[in-house]
Parts: sequence; structure tokens; C-alpha cells
Amino acid sequence: MRRIAVLLAVIALTACNDATSPNGSATGSYSLRTINGTILPYTFSDGSVLISDQLVLNSDGSYIDEAHFSNRQDFVEQGFWSINNNLITFNDQTDGINYTASLSGSVLTETFNNSGGGGSVTEVFERN
Repeated sequence: MRRIAVLLAVIALTACNDATSPNGSATGSYSLRTINGTILPYTFSDGSVLISDQLVLNSDGSYIDEAHFSNRQDFVEQGFWSINNNLITFNDQTDGINYTASLSGSVLTETFNNSGGGGSVTEVFERN
């Protein structure tokens, strides 16, 4: 009987740390490291230069992504996120789109279509 109680306690504690919920291990702050394999700063085809990007996944299922450009302009994206089997789904409330990312340890990788055409963009973030 004692073994069953201990086993149930271990299972309950493991469920509390489930990375498949917004309250799991995915929450935290992530810094953008590369875009399409290029380390920041990154120069886009229109000449704008991204110098940093910070993504924060909040425990309440919301997120904020702040990008800082060399011309001192900032871009802020906000929305909601959820995770299932290390696949994060973002519901971007700023632009009205959805996209996904994968999470492997402390590395979060987003891949999405380039809105200006020309294929896809891959961004790799690392947890701070």
C-alpha cells in the first residue's frame, strides 16, 4: 500500500511540472540568437537591421516579443501561446496570424513564411 501511495505522489509531482501546459517549463525569457543561421545583428532585404529580440512566455499563456532595430525603432508583438509535445503554437494578436515553434531544452526555433515573399524564415531563440 505504501508503494502505491509513493508512486501516486511521484506521478502527481511529475504532472505539476508538465512542459505541455503554459505553466510548464517553457515559460521564461528567450533571446534571439540567429535568423536563417546568421548571428545578430541581422540585415533584412529592405536594409533594416535587427540588433536584438526578446521573447517572453508568461505563465498565464500570454507572450510579448520585443524587437529592437538599429534605427531606434522597436516592434512589439503580443498574443497567446500554448504548448503540446514541445510544439508551441503562437496566436499573434498584433498581426492576426498563427505560427508555431519547437522547443528543445533551452532552444526555441520558429519557422514561418516570409510575408515579403522569398521562402521561409527560421529564428532561433535561447532561454536566458
